[in-house]
This record gives sequence, C-alpha cells and structure tokens, in this order.
Amino acid sequence: MTKSQLQKELLEKVKPGTKPSHLKRSKSESELLGNKIPQAPPLPKNQEVEHLKAELAQVKAENQSELKKANGLTSLLQEQLKEKQQEIEELRERLEAPTPNPTQELDQSLKARHKSLKD
Repeated sequence: MTKSQLQKELLEKVKPGTKPSHLKRSKSESELLGNKIPQAPPLPKNQEVEHLKAELAQVKAENQSELKKANGLTSLLQEQLKEKQQEIEELRERLEAPTPNPTQELDQSLKARHKSLKD
C-alpha cells in the first residue's frame, strides 16, 4: 500500500477533526469512528397490536373468573368455619354445664317407677 492509499483509508475511518495525538490515546475504534446510537426496533404492525390486545382481554377475563371462584370458595369456607365454631361453643357449654349426679337420676327414676306401680 502506498502512502496515499493509507491516507484515504484513514480519512474514511477517522472522523474529521481528530488529532493524531488522540489516535494514539484512544482505546477503542468506536471512539475514533464516533459512537452511533442504535436504532430502535421497528414498531409492531397493527395486526400484532390487535392480536395482543385481544389476548390481554382474554387473560383478564380468565383471571376475573378465577378470582370469582376463589371468592366463592372463601365465602363457603368462612360459612363452614362459623358453623364449626358454633358447634365447638355448644359442646364447650355442655361440658361446662353442671351434670346431675348419676345416682340422683337413678333415685328419681326409681321413685317414678314406684309411684307408677302404686297407682
């Protein structure tokens, strides 16, 4: 390669206004050529947007139906819990209530039979 060819190649690669001292200090070729901002990806087509909107609406509807089912189950479980709590309370009251002495019951039963036999 000749000197003129090298100069042409350098002029193509290096941005104008770059000093030779900067060439020695630069760390990457991208600094010499200038940092280019990457282009944004292309926007989706209308069909894709509409499809995604429809898919989103479908997912929302499914989530709402699942939420309703979960709420129904929650209310059912709450009702069952209340019933069980009432049962427990009734059983506790029965246990705490004074029970008549079994011998007293037998005595009363015998007295009632004796009275009925007399009559």
